Amino acid sequence: MNRKAVRTLFICALIYLPLQYAIVGIVGYYDAEPWPAFVFPGFKSVHVYDDGFEIKRTVIDVETLHRQRSLDMSPQEFFPEIPLSQIPGFIRTHFSGDEAVQQISDEGRAWLHIRATEIAGFSPNTMHIIELTEYYRQTEEGTVLDMALETGRISLQF
Repeated sequence: MNRKAVRTLFICALIYLPLQYAIVGIVGYYDAEPWPAFVFPGFKSVHVYDDGFEIKRTVIDVETLHRQRSLDMSPQEFFPEIPLSQIPGFIRTHFSGDEAVQQISDEGRAWLHIRATEIAGFSPNTMHIIELTEYYRQTEEGTVLDMALETGRISLQF
């Protein structure tokens, strides 16, 4: 390639890239992203302190009326078809608040109820998505759970 062709190619790229960025920005402003969003796992989900550490985790709890029967399970157990790396993003997207839960369709609620019944072995009335922060400390015997705090709870009635 001669200098003129390289210069022309460079100028075209210099014009094309900001133009493409502007188009994507305009489309993203008026509508959803025109490509699938990737949600990557957190690389620092374990916070270490001098004498221990904390871990944030999610628990799915299904229960019958008046909590006669109950079962806690991890999101990986409830949604085994979803890859482990995508579970946190899936939970954040679909169970992030009361508005998100209210947007679940009747078919979606029926599917969740059938899924919970299959896993639990009983027909639950309520499903809770519970966000926990667990604090661990190091002792001479090993690592010990010091305290578990519930930092969030979303409930879904069937």
